[in-house]
Amino acid sequence: MVGMSTPDITPADVTPSDIAPLIVAIGHPSLHHLVPPFVEVLRDEPRRFDRAGIDNPKPFPSLLRKLADPQRRRFGAMLGAELVGMASLADDGEVAMAVVACQRNRGIGSALLEHLARTADRDGYRRLVMETSRRSRPIGLLGRRFGWTAHELAHGRIELSLRLDRQLTG
Repeated sequence: MVGMSTPDITPADVTPSDIAPLIVAIGHPSLHHLVPPFVEVLRDEPRRFDRAGIDNPKPFPSLLRKLADPQRRRFGAMLGAELVGMASLADDGEVAMAVVACQRNRGIGSALLEHLARTADRDGYRRLVMETSRRSRPIGLLGRRFGWTAHELAHGRIELSLRLDRQLTG
């Protein structure tokens, strides 16, 4: 249009939250070396028991074992050369997922969960399940946003499930 100019955008104008993560299969040998440091970053997060800990909980050791398990199908969220999130899928449809603390609440978990659900649906999975703590608000909210159903378990645990015989929406 005449008289209209577009301002130049420089790299300094782009923040990490402006960039969508690239979702990759961690099964490729060139990416295996990224998993141990990612798990260590999660393991080293401080455990908090205040309100901030509810909104940004430290992953449990059982979750870290599931993410690191090479027998599961694993997917990673990459920002540049950095692995900032992972999701894994067991043969029975059990999902494990985590994002490093400094990248939470930026859509990375949503991108991972959407990719994982679409892949599982394409590959014939009929149902996905995730177990979490009632204290972990972010994964509960994310699950509900994507249509997962919550089932109360014992000891403050919740199982989220998703039937894959319908279109995933988020």
